[in-house]
Amino acid sequence: MNLNRTRTAALALIAALSLLIGLTAPSMADDKDDLNRKKKDLNSKIGDAKADADHSSKQLASARAALDKARSALASAQAELDRTRGQLAVAKARDAQMQEELDAAQSALATAVDQLEKGEADLADVEGVVEQFTVQSVQQGDSGLRAFNGLLSGESPSEFTEQMSINGSVGEAQVAKMQELEASRVVLKLKRDEVRKLRDQVKKAREEAAANLVRQRELKEQAVEQTDQVGELVSARATAKRAANKALQADLAQLQQLEDDRSRVQAQLEELARKDVGSGGAGVGGDSGGTLSRPVNGPITSPYGMRVHPVTGVYKLHDGTDFGVACGTPVRAAASGTIIQQYYNGGYGNRVILNNGVKRGKSVVTTYNHLSRFIYSVGTKVKRGQVIAYSGTTGYSTGCHLHFMVIVNGQTTNPMGWL
Repeated sequence: MNLNRTRTAALALIAALSLLIGLTAPSMADDKDDLNRKKKDLNSKIGDAKADADHSSKQLASARAALDKARSALASAQAELDRTRGQLAVAKARDAQMQEELDAAQSALATAVDQLEKGEADLADVEGVVEQFTVQSVQQGDSGLRAFNGLLSGESPSEFTEQMSINGSVGEAQVAKMQELEASRVVLKLKRDEVRKLRDQVKKAREEAAANLVRQRELKEQAVEQTDQVGELVSARATAKRAANKALQADLAQLQQLEDDRSRVQAQLEELARKDVGSGGAGVGGDSGGTLSRPVNGPITSPYGMRVHPVTGVYKLHDGTDFGVACGTPVRAAASGTIIQQYYNGGYGNRVILNNGVKRGKSVVTTYNHLSRFIYSVGTKVKRGQVIAYSGTTGYSTGCHLHFMVIVNGQTTNPMGWL
């Protein structure tokens, strides 16, 4: 079935029905049987239009949800890819730095090894000299005792003095060499400790560099995978966007039809207002109260005024007050009156239009929208507070609630000025 043709036909039939039945209680009573037959004939066609409209709204909501999900997933994937690329850049920069540190450590190690080898050679030389002193001392005995023995044997005192001087010089040289040997050993130990430390640094630097290279490979693989994922999500977002735009265009087209339907209904209500005010509301069955009662007990979730429509995203007048109540909540007449219209509208869903007669010298009509089901038929007179329907979420609706409208002299007005 062609969606636009079905909607147009259904709306035309609804308008035709409204024109046929009229808007005053006496004419509806006269033609009640005939109108009921015509209404029965229209039920299936209106039902088809309702199903198409429901499908359209749900399709738009679903498409937009898919688009939002694709956008969110793409943003997350892109952020993750950016983080991975950032980590990879840091890892590459760190690799160059670590290579410089490794080169410096290896150079320092090579220098330390050369110094260690030189120190070991110097130590060997000093140890050789000390060892020679020791051997000579053992072989020659005590040089001082030998000089003293020569003096006793008749050598001149000058020779004794010279010999003792030589012995003193040799002893000082031996002491100096021994001190040099000890110092060389201390220095050599420090050099060996430094070589061990530098070798540990080189080993650690190599291990860190190797681990960093492994990390780079992992990040590169992640970046490739994430780039592919981003590409897929870009494609998914484009597909979701096309679907959402298609559904939006379909709903906007339907919305235009609904606006046209509302204009026709408003014209009828303006005519009704003229008749009601002229007749004083005779035959409507309204009450004398100058105010209206709340149709449901629930919080106001969206007041009367300009807003962005939650389904279509269009900035337009919200022509009633939304009460947040669960689906299936009894909806009560805000004042006594006659049900003049009751049908499905793609925007308002199941709606009841109740003529409440003249109040404060003005024609007052109340409408109850997005209903789950009706109770009475067109032409029924109801009392203030009487249950006339049950709340729902039909038509352009994002959740269970009651959209309550007050129409004064054929024009919408803020319901809160009458409650």
